[in-house]
Amino acid sequence: MKKNLMTKEKRYNTLSAYLKDKYGKKVFKVALDGGFTCPNKDGSKGTKGCIYCTPQGSGDFAGDKALSITKQFANIKAMMSKKWNDAYTIAYFQANTNTYKPVDDLDALYNEALLADDSIVGLNIGTRCDALNDQVYDLLKQYNARTDLTVELGLQSIHEKTSKFINRKHSLDCFENAVKRLRALDITVVVHIINGFHIETKSDMIETVKYLNTLDIQGIKIHLL
Repeated sequence: MKKNLMTKEKRYNTLSAYLKDKYGKKVFKVALDGGFTCPNKDGSKGTKGCIYCTPQGSGDFAGDKALSITKQFANIKAMMSKKWNDAYTIAYFQANTNTYKPVDDLDALYNEALLADDSIVGLNIGTRCDALNDQVYDLLKQYNARTDLTVELGLQSIHEKTSKFINRKHSLDCFENAVKRLRALDITVVVHIINGFHIETKSDMIETVKYLNTLDIQGIKIHLL
């Protein structure tokens, strides 16, 4: 990593700086909606979802799921290109749990996304640890060999009191196992956390980050309340 990019404005290495350093120019995500649901919504684990999840599966700025992935990509890219008219892009499956379909359906969606535009340099997939299985890991391995793949895992907090409060419905052990299996396949892992829950102290939040520092992850996405 070039030091000037990493330290120009921040004390940490931002995703924007990392991608610009890697690809030589601006890279932005194009958020897509593959029509997924979630094991915490369809009754497999629960029906109400996590307390912070919106009706759109926290993909409120993603494409219209009534449209094809190709059309969604074109629409979102056209809008974002008004700000960045010469940039590479990442196809980002964001809304709901984006490994929670039969593997053949996943393959079709991911493949269509990668073929949607010549500007695409990577694929980001947001999911839960309890929506990964042997078949999905095998498919992700194939896409990791094909493109710059990142899997984004929602954790939010390591604390059981917080997990119950947010209605997460999966264990810390499940999350840690998913990280280890993804990294065994050399897949980049980014973890989502939330800072600012009223039931957590500053020490609780720091403990979550200290725990993540013991794992082989490549990034953290911090959501603030």
